[in-house]
Parts: sequence; C-alpha cells; structure tokens
Amino acid sequence: MRTSPFSWALLSSVLFTLVEAQNITQTSSISFSPTPVSTSVPSPTVPLNSTVLGQGFYPPAQYLCNGGLNTTYCPGILLQDVELAGIFADSKTFVDKPTNGTLSDTLAAFAALPSNVTVGEIETFVEQYFKGEGLELSQVALGGFNPTPAILNNISDPIFKAWTSIVHSYWTLLARETNQSALCNGQCESSLIPLNHTIIVPGGRYREIYYWDSYWILEGLLSSELYDYAWDLLENFMDLIVTYGFLPNGGRKYYLNRSQPPVFIQMLDAYVKATGNATILERGLQIASTELQWWANNRTLNYTSPYTGQTHVVAHYAVNNSAPRPEGYVEDFETVTGATPALDGAGRADLYSELATGAESGWDYSSRWCKQPLLNASDNNVVLRTLNARAIIPVDLNSLLAGDHALLANLYEIYANSSSSSNATNSTTSSGNSTSAVQYHRQQAQAFSDAVLDLCWDPVKSWFYDFNTTSNDRTDVYSPAGTFALWQNITPPEVIGNETAALQVISGARFLLGKYSGIPSVASLLLTGLNWDFPNSWPPHVYTSIKAFETLGRANPNATILSNTTLTYADVAPGQLGLNESDLQPQPSSTIGNVSLQIAEASGEPWPLALSIEYVNRYLGAAFCSWYSTGGAIDGLLTQLPLSQLNATGTYTGGQTGVMFEKFNATDTDAAGGGGEYTVQVGFGWTNGVVLWAAGHFGQYLPAPTCPMIPIVEVANNSTTPVGINGTSSAGGNATASGVNATSLFVGYRISRK
Repeated sequence: MRTSPFSWALLSSVLFTLVEAQNITQTSSISFSPTPVSTSVPSPTVPLNSTVLGQGFYPPAQYLCNGGLNTTYCPGILLQDVELAGIFADSKTFVDKPTNGTLSDTLAAFAALPSNVTVGEIETFVEQYFKGEGLELSQVALGGFNPTPAILNNISDPIFKAWTSIVHSYWTLLARETNQSALCNGQCESSLIPLNHTIIVPGGRYREIYYWDSYWILEGLLSSELYDYAWDLLENFMDLIVTYGFLPNGGRKYYLNRSQPPVFIQMLDAYVKATGNATILERGLQIASTELQWWANNRTLNYTSPYTGQTHVVAHYAVNNSAPRPEGYVEDFETVTGATPALDGAGRADLYSELATGAESGWDYSSRWCKQPLLNASDNNVVLRTLNARAIIPVDLNSLLAGDHALLANLYEIYANSSSSSNATNSTTSSGNSTSAVQYHRQQAQAFSDAVLDLCWDPVKSWFYDFNTTSNDRTDVYSPAGTFALWQNITPPEVIGNETAALQVISGARFLLGKYSGIPSVASLLLTGLNWDFPNSWPPHVYTSIKAFETLGRANPNATILSNTTLTYADVAPGQLGLNESDLQPQPSSTIGNVSLQIAEASGEPWPLALSIEYVNRYLGAAFCSWYSTGGAIDGLLTQLPLSQLNATGTYTGGQTGVMFEKFNATDTDAAGGGGEYTVQVGFGWTNGVVLWAAGHFGQYLPAPTCPMIPIVEVANNSTTPVGINGTSSAGGNATASGVNATSLFVGYRISRK
C-alpha cells in the first residue's frame, strides 16, 4: 500500500504542531446534525418588484392532483407563480409546506393578488399562508436500540469498527413518525401522505419515505438488528399499496403518478431471510401480487426481438404527465420552455412526460435515457431535451421484475410451509383462472429472464445493456444497471461453469478498479453533468456489483485466485465499455494521494470474493474519508481534522462533525459526488444501509481506512511520535490494528491539493 510523499521526519514535525494545537482532543462524532425540520426563509434572487415569469403560460390540470382540482402542491397557476418567483433555492421546499389555513381560504387569498403579480407579493403571500415544510413529521427516538449489534464483531480494524458503530447510531437521526397534531384534517392542505408506522427518511431534501431508497435502508436496519423498524417500513409500504394500488415514488401526493424501481418483494424476502419470521407474509403475499399486477397493467408492452424473432412482454418506465414535476418545477419549466425551436403543446407534454419518466427510473437523470447525452456537459437542460426514457427497455427494471416473481414464488412456498398457513399456495392470476401462485410466478420470472437474456445480454461484449426500441437495438452505454441481471440470478448459459467467459463479464469492472481511485461502480463512463453519470458512484451499485460477483461465483464454484484483480484496457471484452480508451475520463493525479488500487487483503481469495473485498474497501473508504473530511471524529480514537483543513473539497459546513453523502466521486475518495438538479444531499439512508451491510459481510477483510489526501497516523501514549501511518508502522512493519493500545490515538493531516 502506497503511503503519502511525506518523510517520517517531516511527518513528526507536522504531528507535533497538530497535536500541540489540538492537545489530543476532538469533538464528539455523535453530534451529527439530523435532517432539519424547520421553515425555510424565502430568499428572492431578483428585486421584489419584478414581475413573476411565466404568467399566462400554465400547464393543463393533472389527474394526480385531487382528480384535477386545484391544490397548492400540484401544477396549476398558484404553484407555478410561487415556484417561478424563485423565492426558494429548491423547488421541493414549497410543495412540502402545508397551508396555514383551509385550502379555500388560501386559494381565495391567492386569487385576490393583482394581475402581473410580483415576486414581493408572492413572498408575502407564502409567508402569511404557509407553514414550515416537513412539520407533519417528527423526529423520534428508536426503542430497543442495541449499540453493539453483532456485525461489529466481524470488523477487524479499530477505526472502521468504531466508525461503523457511529453510522449504526445515525438511524435515530433519520427516524420519523407522523405528527398527528400537525396533520391538516380538513383545516389545511398538505402534500404529505400520513403513515401509520415509524419511517426512516433518506435525509436532506428527502424528508419523507422513498421507495427504492428503502431497500438499502432495510438492509441496514436488518444489519443493525432493528427488526421492529424493518417491520414498520414494510407495513407502511403495504398500507400504501392497499390505498393506491401501487407504491408511489415517495410519501407525497405529488408523487402519485409514478413509482420507482420495484424492490418491495426484495425487501420482503430480505426481512424473512434475516429474521426467520414469515408472519408478515400473511398480509404481504397478496399485497405483493397487487404491486406486480400494477406493473403488468401500467408499465408493460409486447416487443419482438430483432435477434431471435421472439415476442416478449417487457416493462418500461412510462409516466402520464404533461406538466413540470412539482418537486422540480423550476428545472422542468426551464428545460421545456427554453427549447429552441420552441415546442408546441404536444411537444411540451411529451418532454414533461419524459422528465417524470426519468424520475420514475430512480436515475434522474442519466445518459441511459438520452438520445444525445454529450451535447453540453455544463447545461443539463440541453441534454435533457433529448430524453427518450419511455422508449428504453431497462435491463435493471426487467431484471427486478424477473427476480420479484421468482422471490414471490419462493415466499408463497415458505408461507405454505410455515405455521402461519396451510393453504397459501392457491391464488387467482391476472387471467382469472385459479391456479398455483407458485407456478404462475415462476412462469412470469422465466418469461422476464428470457426477455432480458434475449434483448439485453450481448454475447460479444459480455455485458447486459438497455434495449432501445427507437433504434431497435441494444444501447452501448455501459453502466451498473447491467449488474441487476446477475443480482437477480439471470445468468447467461455460456457463463455457467465457464470461468473464462465469466471473467470476460467482469473484465470492465476489473479495468475500472485499476483506472480510478474511488468507487469503481461509476454510474456511467460519460461525463454529461447529469446526476447518474460520470464521475458519480452510488451506494446501491456497490451492493448490486457485489451481488453480481457472488452470482458469477455460484456459477463457477471452483473460481481461481487471480494474480492481479485489475486489468488493462486491452484485456477488457471488446466493445464492453462502449468507449475507446482515449475517450475515457482521466484519473487526476492530484486526487490519488496514498490510495492503493489493490489491497493485500483481497489477494489469495477466489476472484468473486477478491473483487467483492476490493469494492467494499473502496466504498467504505469513500464513505469514511468523505465523513472524515467533513468534520468526523471518534471519541478517544480519531481526532477531528483542524478547521483549516476541513473544507479542501468544498463540502464542509461550519459546525459539522462528519456527514454521510448520498453519492461519491469515482476519482476522488475524499469528496462527494456532484451534478444534477440539486446540491449533494447528506443523511443519508442508503449510504448508511450499504455501509452496515458491507461491514457486516466483509468487515473481517478490511484494512485500516486509507484516505488518499489525508494520511492517518497512530500516536501512542499522547506523544508526538508516530507509531504508524494508515496501518503501517514507522519501523516498516504492520501496526496491530486489533491490538491498539488504549491510550493510542489516530491523527489525520491533509496533503495539499493542487
């Protein structure tokens, strides 16, 4: 493992100054700021006497909004005038605010405003007639919280172990319950969908429950042994399906025209496997079937393969929408109305539908959905006008549906064999014929699997790609979406028992592991400025990549030990990455620092496990290092960086004591991701969940965390003499991670960025 360019003599000098200044103290890491529940202060960016833009140019009524009737949080005159007044930096702020009186009173007050309303008049109106966003949800303490779950026993390194314990404690900062006293109950109007049980929110602007985020939150809750709250999460989702017939994108009424990647059955399965408690299936089985039927009724089409001539039922994301998304109103309005040449009514409705569809995918937004993704990396609107999401047959969506049906068949069997039921295997299918639910769902699973293998698997490139119905061919965008097929056990026949073929599948992953210093499961290799493209790496894709490695390992149980887990570009399956090597984004030398592109702990292991270890190490390193870079500290073990060194990546805010970001940068381990239509969010539910899951499964393999630009040095007995740097002793041996002296302390220092 490479260390920093500092000599030990110089390091001792640096440490003396640092330790003397800090006197071997640090702030408490448990004071991490929770998701705020407060009123945003309007901050207009134009003079108050400015006329609000867009007046007289309003979208049609939307069916999701109270049957087309006017509300404050759905597209219409009121919402547009408030949003385009620009009094809040985030479009989501206003639509999360309940009114301060009845809807009729609020609408009457708005109607009384003069024509050609000004920004100042809108600001006054909002201040008088609306309350703080998110007030209907209250932060709650978690009962039965075990500070030392069993997963901690699996982690060898003391810093990672202590930090994982801190991440485990963050659930209480993200736990919310419906504040019954703040609900409207006819006396006001709110976009919140009240829920009956405790929820875990992602964090930041995501102040309510979200659909696909919750899968990885659930994995984290299970790792934390918070089984009651995992049950609560599932109960809330079942309540939503019963009420609406499907799971909306999130817990707000303005999300009722779209869903998100269907992971509810994956969550049911994970809960039953972790707890052995099948009683939730008494209610859950039929509700899960209801959700799958919604996808079948609303998001499927028949498509004939150009490769085999077979016709398949396949799923796509497709939202019926002809107005800006309420939570992204300003951004959508500017994207659509700024088009040149100007769009007509049908063109505007079409693009608004594409924008909502991209949001339903969870990847809002990505080159996966765009006809011309590289038009302008500095202006999202330009590329978003080429969205073609409804025409894409996504590999991850269809793989999830295959897996959902397969898991649901298994869950029917589990429930039938449990003490809870003796006749759970019979169900009525969509055709109305009484048949075996197990058989029906296995047939559906096989049908979706066959479609994925036919349309999405490229046997020459050895990867799974989206299928584009516009071009009648697979796309060439290499992305972690392809890992979903393997995660859901859709394995090409030629890969089973054929290690050479299996290694071709993961050749791109091995190359990226050696190419970039951060998390290699980067959302795409195209630098577009969009949220789900280079250089952003997301926690769910670390999880699905590892699951893909595990599937390939099961398909090749005698996997060999590789002498090198990385590859050169020339060794990647031809065409797999979709770009020439010269077209790939570079790895800046200034952010590599002392990171090691391979770790010793992965050597000597069969390649599926070795790659999993490498990916976990990169992920936990990124989550830990960005946490440490933003003020993190561990009482009695790791000091906080000096304030002068905390904002090197531009993501530190005064008073922080370490934050968990929603996404990371594939080229810079110490930094958060960026791009997209909103600032990087902190909290963060799925980041915490994947940390806890990964640490619990692979903690025994983890070396000491290596932050590329922040060497961490062990100082013994309150002296200024370094014992080791990132696990390596000054004498050249290895510091004993598991046997750290009780009086030892770890101290970090910043290498200057160029």
